[in-house]
Amino acid sequence: MSNELNESTEEKRKRFEKLAMPAVNTLYRQAMKLTNNPDDAQDLVQDTFERGFKAFDSFKPGSNFEAWMTTIERNSYFNQYAKAKRRPQRANDSTGEYDDWDIYSASEHASQGLESAEQQYLDTYAPEEIMAALNKLSPERRQVFIDAAIDGKSYQQVADEQGVKIGTVMSRLNRARTQLKQELATYAKERGYGVGRTRADEADSSSPVANSLRRGHTKSVTAGHNE
Repeated sequence: MSNELNESTEEKRKRFEKLAMPAVNTLYRQAMKLTNNPDDAQDLVQDTFERGFKAFDSFKPGSNFEAWMTTIERNSYFNQYAKAKRRPQRANDSTGEYDDWDIYSASEHASQGLESAEQQYLDTYAPEEIMAALNKLSPERRQVFIDAAIDGKSYQQVADEQGVKIGTVMSRLNRARTQLKQELATYAKERGYGVGRTRADEADSSSPVANSLRRGHTKSVTAGHNE
């Protein structure tokens, strides 16, 4: 640990790339499923590498690095999709961007984060289907769901920010979860989804991203709630 604290930025980058390069093809395949466009997929992987490196200090050695990176990539895509679709800006956030769809981190908070069934939904459905389901919630329910379930804020914090009682927060969150599951279950029935992910074929595993990453090429990505 002491060596990591004293390492230079270049040493840190080399350590990051040693772990990240084997995950490039997996990241590219997921990016293709999300974007359905080779150029956008490559941009998304590039952005994921940049975000991953910036957050590298938070990675726990010995844990699954590839899973950590794929979560960052999915979060990055949802943020971009939200901007592109002009998703309603949340309270107390001047950027209009939902900071993180990191389910794993959210589950550690006092609000209990997303339940296991919801994690499975997020792994199964296309982003536009999830967004469509969220947009069918009333503004009040959607805001509580985003703050408590996704961002992982405590019930007390959400109650204070929205000026309501904790009981109201819990009620709205429970109703939001119930409605969201119903909406997504409808999508599943309409599209014939099973438990697993079935909506996209994997892209060619021979990713063109690896070479550009090895050359040190970087490219920023800009894209773009009934009580």
